[in-house]
Amino acid sequence: MWGDLPEGARRVQQFLFERGSAAVVRLLPETTATAQDAASALGVSVSQIGKSIVFASESETLVAVASGDQRVDAQALARAADVAEVKRMRADAVRRSTGYVIGGVSPFGLPAAVRIFIDSRLLDFTECYVAAGHPKAIVQIAPDELVAITGAVVSPIALKVQSEQS
Repeated sequence: MWGDLPEGARRVQQFLFERGSAAVVRLLPETTATAQDAASALGVSVSQIGKSIVFASESETLVAVASGDQRVDAQALARAADVAEVKRMRADAVRRSTGYVIGGVSPFGLPAAVRIFIDSRLLDFTECYVAAGHPKAIVQIAPDELVAITGAVVSPIALKVQSEQS
């Protein structure tokens, strides 16, 4: 069954399986590369989509997961990570640092050196949807399980925005 999944999605499913999660990677016919794309494809609110944005500090890679209707606040993320500054990574650096392409960056199956931060607002939901290693792959999961199996730091790192941009 996992053989039908693209490589990145297979890696996410293996990660979930190894941690005893019942969450299942789903491939959708439409792209889920943006929070709005994912919400439309799933028929849910964009706020239930946990988008992953990748940042770099002076010495490490950080993945920030925020509700789809939020914008990650770089200063708040830097404070939460206890670093001087963070900058959003370019697509080629994201791929090298996480092993995933933009639009498919998952909080699961990341290299051990990557730190994960989840905006505290995402925990207001009983379930959320996050990218699963490919621009058409998604995982539905309880936010508290997301935190537990990734070891993420929960902090208020995002701001509400009117548009769907990050």
